Amino acid sequence: MLFRDAASAFVRHCASIRKLSPHTVRAYELDLARFSQFLGRRATVAACDRNVLHDYVRHLFDVRALKESSVKRHLATLRSLFHWLEEDAAIDDPFRGTRIRIRMPKRLPRVIARADLRRLLRHESPRTAFSDLTAYVATELLFATGMRVSELASLQDRAVDLDDGTITIVGKGNRQRRVFIPDDIKSLLRDYRTARDRCAAAETFLVNSRGAAASPQMIRRLVRIHGERADVRDRITPHMFRHSVATYLLEEGVDIRYVQRLLGHRSISTTEIYTQVADSALKVRITEKHPRRTIVAV
Repeated sequence: MLFRDAASAFVRHCASIRKLSPHTVRAYELDLARFSQFLGRRATVAACDRNVLHDYVRHLFDVRALKESSVKRHLATLRSLFHWLEEDAAIDDPFRGTRIRIRMPKRLPRVIARADLRRLLRHESPRTAFSDLTAYVATELLFATGMRVSELASLQDRAVDLDDGTITIVGKGNRQRRVFIPDDIKSLLRDYRTARDRCAAAETFLVNSRGAAASPQMIRRLVRIHGERADVRDRITPHMFRHSVATYLLEEGVDIRYVQRLLGHRSISTTEIYTQVADSALKVRITEKHPRRTIVAV
């Protein structure tokens, strides 16, 4: 069996049988296409042994210059494929007995400074174009809910209940969670819905200027441009809002399990990385405000 044929069958299985989200299916497809290109068009599944896997890891690091997290994602995609092939086609899994250890560098999540958030959320320049309004709404929703950009792009209009003040988000693994809409952005969301419905009857909440669903790439671009117009020095990405709301909620003393539910993390250990950022801020505040400084100075 050619590897590219097996990869195509696996992608179809993920879409039709496992019912994975279109974004996940597309990510699998791209990862497998990259591995297929590495192997060659006529390579077979049987040619994929542990030596090939090790060579591919070196290729991703040395030639593609990918980061550790991206390499791990590529390997996770391949693991899923070969696990499926082993069960469905009785093909030996080359990962079985293969040790590939990738050490992840300890990186703290990048958060948006409070002053920059103030500029982004109070941006007063005229929003004459529909895309400007979409950018502002996307910014508010990302920070209010902590949702991923893929979740925002696929957010259905019917999932946004302004009367009830809730949004139902479909996250990874098609797991649903409900988040609450701050009262002070409800009018903005109503205005956006009205403006949007003038040009299209949309199924998704966010749309582009032609009335089609907004893509994750479009949202990233709009958020970046919005940050530039708000005179924010750092390049702003949608995921930074997710990091920021989690960190600042913990700084305000919100229970970590509430933050876990907001972000849709299956394991609380994933959420705990934000406590490191909150602790860093706590250290700075205590150092600056500790009463010893004024006591000794007297």
